[in-house]
Amino acid sequence: MRVLPKTDEEYPPLLLVRTDFRDETAWLRLRAALDQPWVFDEDAGDGGGLKEEILSVDDPQWAEATFADVLAALTAPEDGEEPSECGWDVVFLADAASMAGAEPTLLAVSTDPEEPTAPYRIPALGTPHAMHCNLALANMDFEEFEEF
Repeated sequence: MRVLPKTDEEYPPLLLVRTDFRDETAWLRLRAALDQPWVFDEDAGDGGGLKEEILSVDDPQWAEATFADVLAALTAPEDGEEPSECGWDVVFLADAASMAGAEPTLLAVSTDPEEPTAPYRIPALGTPHAMHCNLALANMDFEEFEEF
């Protein structure tokens, strides 16, 4: 049975689920892109870089999982019949398309059942950190990042 962690942290780490295990080099390239800080304040004396903590689910049992599979695991009912909240505003999938291009990408998936929005692809360099931070702080909505 596939299980994903839930959180009740006010500011949880960025959640990344790897669903493609065919190319280890591509996975390492994607992780290297995620390890680059997101520059949120270019005028700051320290360069204004920020890198979100990442909770990476790198388990072959998630091979070929779809975003629907991931959402179902995150919102599986707990002691009731209604889907539960998982604690994350967004989950990022490292799927086959993430690893295939010249520049790594991620599939961004909203976990908000109240406002279902279709998943979309974002660059792995910088955007996941900005997205995670701004969604956690309620500065922006999921749909706004589709233009990045």
